[in-house]
Amino acid sequence: MRTGNDCFKLKRKVLGTPASPFCIYGAGIVATGLYTAMKSLYRKTPLFFLVSDPAEGKQDENPPEIDGIPVKRLSDWRQELRTQDFPLYYLVAAPETHHAAITASLHTLQIEDSRIVLFTGELENRFLEAYYGSRPDCRTVERLLEDGGKRAQAPGIYPEVFQAKCHVDRPLQNPVQAPLYVVPIQVGAALTEQIVSGLRDDTGENISCKNRNYCELTAAYYAWKNSDAAYKGLCHYRRIFDITDEQMRSLLVIPEEWDVILPYPSVHYPNISAQHLRYIKEADWKAMLRALEETAPDYDRAYRQMVENGEQHFFNFNMLIAKAEVFDDYCDFLFSVLSRAEELTTPEGRERADRFAGYMGENLTTLYFQKNKDKLKIVYAGKRWLT
Repeated sequence: MRTGNDCFKLKRKVLGTPASPFCIYGAGIVATGLYTAMKSLYRKTPLFFLVSDPAEGKQDENPPEIDGIPVKRLSDWRQELRTQDFPLYYLVAAPETHHAAITASLHTLQIEDSRIVLFTGELENRFLEAYYGSRPDCRTVERLLEDGGKRAQAPGIYPEVFQAKCHVDRPLQNPVQAPLYVVPIQVGAALTEQIVSGLRDDTGENISCKNRNYCELTAAYYAWKNSDAAYKGLCHYRRIFDITDEQMRSLLVIPEEWDVILPYPSVHYPNISAQHLRYIKEADWKAMLRALEETAPDYDRAYRQMVENGEQHFFNFNMLIAKAEVFDDYCDFLFSVLSRAEELTTPEGRERADRFAGYMGENLTTLYFQKNKDKLKIVYAGKRWLT
């Protein structure tokens, strides 16, 4: 496993001693990914998960426990600290945009910086690479390129990985130069006169006007209907694949080794049902299941079997890079189900603006690639969180 300064710090402090009691600050997909990797690779588990108190008037969406380990609110732990002084280390496993606020909260508990380890996006990628790279049923981009060695670059072939950008996006504080294979596209362009990208999703055959419900998936629809690239994909203004142009060129000369690149799966406890319970209204979920049963009954059966078998791995963010034939077949399945689900929701999708289709899309993306994993060569890669 590659180690940067943060990774070395974490291994030295928490993993390098027989007994270093620690907790994980967070209970979302970053936290469960760290927990799963540490448990599998190092046989280390936290005393508990720690979460911020919900905002006033907001419902606490955090689970009471994760894999049998309690989830504690910050206010409750503040009371417990009066009688004990554990854990020794606090591993902050949340999106980096929250790190400063979480660190400030820990300071109010008199927790020194030397006891706080920030789980950065880079560190997350390194741990997930080590975890998934150690599993015989998984393949990662880094492992694939290591095994394949250096080869000549593929001439004249480059993917179009569309990066969804919107006029309502918050400005990035630390903008970076995206790889050349990333193609910015303005999503929801039909809904505004503002221009944030030269390429817009309201040209050609499109569903740009549905962006408030479909989110980045209006870019996927545009790519499906209008791009003739041999490889197509989707990412976000804040999340791109951790794949350099040089790595991409190397991947393109070994097309026989992969069909699709997906972000490392997130891990959900007790199973992937936890994701839709948190983000999708129950009435909408039932509408999607009915749409799935009507339009793709074999996928409906596959989903029910996945839940019954306790499937925990989930593909968040609607991100992928795939051969055109795979991308187009995936989109044909995805938009057929979503179109019917729109008709079945109350109120109907066209009367709403709550991103429900985008959340459904993550579940359908997971379903499509989990069902077809035996006939597709799936490779995992890290993602870069842009801040």
